[in-house]
Amino acid sequence: MKFSRRNLLRGTTGLALSLPWLEAFAQTTPLPRRLVTVFTANGDQIDQRFTSKGETNWVFNDMLTPFEPYRQNLLVLDQVNKYHDRLPAGHVSDGHEQGGSALAPWQSGSGSFPIGGSCDSNGNNCEYIGYVEGPSIDRAIGDRIVTDFGLPQRHLTFRVGDSYNDIWNTHAHAGPVGMQNPVPPETSPFSAYMRIFANVDTQGQQDLARRLAMKQSALDLMTGELTKMQSKVGASDKQRLDQHATALRDIERQLSMTNGVHASCKALSLGSTIDVFNPDNHLAVGKLFFKITAMSLACDLVRTVAFNWSGNTSDRVYSNLGLSEGHHTISHSSDTASFDKIRMIKKYLFQQSCLLHDELKALPEAGGTLWDRTMVMHWSELSQGDTHQKDSDLVVLASGDNYFRMGRMLDLTNKPKRALSNLLISLWQYMGYTDVTSWGDPLLLPDGDGPMPNLV
Repeated sequence: MKFSRRNLLRGTTGLALSLPWLEAFAQTTPLPRRLVTVFTANGDQIDQRFTSKGETNWVFNDMLTPFEPYRQNLLVLDQVNKYHDRLPAGHVSDGHEQGGSALAPWQSGSGSFPIGGSCDSNGNNCEYIGYVEGPSIDRAIGDRIVTDFGLPQRHLTFRVGDSYNDIWNTHAHAGPVGMQNPVPPETSPFSAYMRIFANVDTQGQQDLARRLAMKQSALDLMTGELTKMQSKVGASDKQRLDQHATALRDIERQLSMTNGVHASCKALSLGSTIDVFNPDNHLAVGKLFFKITAMSLACDLVRTVAFNWSGNTSDRVYSNLGLSEGHHTISHSSDTASFDKIRMIKKYLFQQSCLLHDELKALPEAGGTLWDRTMVMHWSELSQGDTHQKDSDLVVLASGDNYFRMGRMLDLTNKPKRALSNLLISLWQYMGYTDVTSWGDPLLLPDGDGPMPNLV
């Protein structure tokens, strides 16, 4: 395509005639932010997370070394407190149960599930409790996003393994506040993909991306012609060229924003079906869910996803690590050999969890990748399994987005607003909902409302 001096100097009318097909594709919608939570069960070993602590010079112990390559994109929070001990009797369940529902920071209601350890020696006279009475953050933010942007999916919740759903292995909740409303996770990546992408025109997204690339190429050519002519015209014509250049830069900026949102949206090939409930297939299932998660975000079908490597109290036997006992069974022992196995399992799961980071980095978006606008929260229902502690949690935030000041480790021991609920408020605000300054049961915000300090 050739642009002549006469066409370029026709003024604003000429510009309008030359560029309407570019402007038709220009949008000013900012790139969305996303939140993905990644759950691993049964806690870890509190005193073996770091060999030394320091805000920027911390050293991971072996269990956490899979995160080391992402160091500058991490905000590591040590000693986060769920404060479940503040909930009244009859409204707090077993450590695994209440802890696994911690993304829904509400009291538990009545129900038919016995609280762990509350029965007598004959298994009678148990105290029974039910699900939490309120939504989890993935669902609550999803509700706002559907209202504000009309996305097809409110949220997605995935779990690897376990065909049953009860209070011990359900993490997502729909609410509203005051209502028990657990959300069963999808456990088959094959059926999940068919449901989520059933009405998505991925080919159309690719065609749009190609057309936008062609418009960008034409725009680059026009900008180049303008630059060449700057030194060849008089003052009056130069002023008109400057006006054209400003208009072209505006369209270029708008095109660059448009070009990223759906440019990576495409159909996935999941391969042959497998038995998703076979424990030996847990890694293959997890990898497929990560691919679906990343592509769902790339297609802007959803912006909050809750992924779980298992349910709470998972007793999966990691025979691939040479183990013969179940994960939950091991976690209830306090001897050195058992803790060695717990750290081995955690390290393995963290290694696999980081594959999600790589999936996000592999999908381009407006001069960067999905990694640059997605916050990944790694968490567990317990701080440590043998004691059922929930007051010294490890939470790792990972992202290429610098909304939070990344590349840091914060030791929150004895510091105010170290509640998980305060962190969840921070995530609300990360997602753009700065009007949310209090969320969850007030008992779980003992140091007051507002986001967790020193994150931004």
